[in-house]
Amino acid sequence: MSRGTKAALMAGAALCSLVALPAAAQAAPHPDSLPSQSQWLQDVAPVAADLYSHLEQRLAHVPSGERPAVVLDIDNTSLATHYDKGQPVKAILDATKYAHEHGAAVLFASYRSPDSRSSTTKQLTSAGYTVDGLCLKPEGHSPGKAQVKLGCRKQYEEEGYTLIANVGNRSTDFEGGHYEKGFKLPDYDGELS
Repeated sequence: MSRGTKAALMAGAALCSLVALPAAAQAAPHPDSLPSQSQWLQDVAPVAADLYSHLEQRLAHVPSGERPAVVLDIDNTSLATHYDKGQPVKAILDATKYAHEHGAAVLFASYRSPDSRSSTTKQLTSAGYTVDGLCLKPEGHSPGKAQVKLGCRKQYEEEGYTLIANVGNRSTDFEGGHYEKGFKLPDYDGELS
């Protein structure tokens, strides 16, 4: 069985409502290297297209009184932190602009430190994002990335939002649910944080 066939079978076995990555993104890079920026963007493109399509369909029929929202991770999801520091991931930015123009809030959940709130907000707005909410790691002892991200999503739900999409690049961005549909960008077996 070829490496591509194995990768395709692994992608087909994806659980939950996460959108599977293309076979190229499933294959692990050499431990000491990551794909080029252009390859990464090619791997991001189909996930972003699925996100955009989902937003078009979901936001066309928003029940009265519902407050739809998209939740996004920041590093290597909203911002191209590894490849183009401070710049947006354009396909994700475009999808969030569409969401905001059609009545959805744009919320962020990050493991960045709480003292980075001002600089993080500035980075996101400078990159073109609307920031309707920013949830960061709490002060002091942290229960870990997955629990912090889950706590952020629960907090947004308590504020009355319906989380119609959750976008991230690490498995910890999705653990515990509390969103309608997840969209996982490539992290190349954890090599891209």
